Amino acid sequence: MISCQGNDYFNLGVFQSKNGNYEKSIYFFTKAIEKNPNDNEAYYNRAYSQQKIGGKEQNVILDYSKSLEFNPNDFEAYNNRGVAYKKVKEYKKALSDFKMTIKLNPEYSLAFYNIGNLYALMKNKDSACVNFNKALNLGYKDDNINLKIKVNCK
Repeated sequence: MISCQGNDYFNLGVFQSKNGNYEKSIYFFTKAIEKNPNDNEAYYNRAYSQQKIGGKEQNVILDYSKSLEFNPNDFEAYNNRGVAYKKVKEYKKALSDFKMTIKLNPEYSLAFYNIGNLYALMKNKDSACVNFNKALNLGYKDDNINLKIKVNCK
């Protein structure tokens, strides 16, 4: 019988995730966490895989939160957790995470885009406009961004 270490499970999870096999990747990241409960990358990647599948936002939030306990400067984890908060309509928490993302990485255009979408959802067109334009100026690429600017900017 072959015995796997936490690293082995983690690497198998990464392989499965890169190939779009998110259910399998979640299994392997869970095994990696069982072997090493302090592996922030396993929590991050399990959250990412769950987010790709959808429908498990509370698990996504828990895993990104756990990852952030170990790596509080991970701006992508804040951004991704913000997306999960937005999906469960916890808009204040989403906005807080997106703002923390920008605090940690002021050039991260995706966070400005996400804030723009959040403000548009909350019918705050002026703030949506500012953030969509900031995302565009930072080089964010999206087929819909020009339309979103047109709709939200006067």
